[in-house]
Amino acid sequence: MSISSKLCLMVTIFLLVACGQHNDRAPEAMPQSVAMKSAPVSDMARAKMVDSVGGGEESLTEVTEPNAVNSAAKRYIALRHALTVETEAEKMQSAFDATVANCELLKCQILSANYNRATPYSPPSASLSVRVPPRSVEIFLSGLAKNAEVLQHHRDSEDKTDAVIDAEARIKNLTEFRDSLRAMLTDKSAKFKDLIEVQRELVDTQSQLDTIQGVRKVLAQETELVAVNIDFTAKQGITEQGFFSPVAHALKEAGHVMMESLAAAITFFVTILPWLLFGIPILILARKLWTKIRAKWRSK
Repeated sequence: MSISSKLCLMVTIFLLVACGQHNDRAPEAMPQSVAMKSAPVSDMARAKMVDSVGGGEESLTEVTEPNAVNSAAKRYIALRHALTVETEAEKMQSAFDATVANCELLKCQILSANYNRATPYSPPSASLSVRVPPRSVEIFLSGLAKNAEVLQHHRDSEDKTDAVIDAEARIKNLTEFRDSLRAMLTDKSAKFKDLIEVQRELVDTQSQLDTIQGVRKVLAQETELVAVNIDFTAKQGITEQGFFSPVAHALKEAGHVMMESLAAAITFFVTILPWLLFGIPILILARKLWTKIRAKWRSK
């Protein structure tokens, strides 16, 4: 069998098996384009080897079924924590820095860390998004509770087992298919046109493999580490939460409106300033010229 015929046979079986697996189960955390393109192509490589040695037919699911059964014993769960904590406005910076330092000490990943300083119109605020090793979650949350008061704490989880099993199976199958294509390139009796087709299929397979490996890394981060998102808020003062809070709020709004009006006046003045600098001298010259013209007309 020529290398072109082998390649056509492998691609045909690839399309048939892809349709069958897509109907059985679609991965949760994988784009649809990736799920349709990355069918278990190692089965085609196995069919190629059977055909090359003259062997009989073999089940196309035999390659991946044992791995799926073994992987099903382990569950891949993505855990997430969302907390809202409160500190005094002047102590928020130190509490935020202490939480970040504690995170670095526990070898966690900092995804984002934002601190907003206080302004005349708003108190300080901060947010922190990290991924913590499971064994260090309780230590991290205990340290956070020492630096700030926890107002809200939400926990949720998501089962990623199906997505992980699909990704690992496709990585294994695509790797075997890629290796079989590389072996076909070493056939010295192959025609140049056939080698070009094999090379093109090899590039496409490697692209699919790289994409699925990236998806698997994302799934590993979600299931092997615990996501923790923290929002820091400042405690309200006595005037903001007590009997005089409406009056304090009204005074703040009044000051804000007055400053906005002043800002609008300054902006208007700066806008018309160039016209005043050039327009007034022009008007004076035009008036003098008009006066001279009228004087000449009257003298006549």
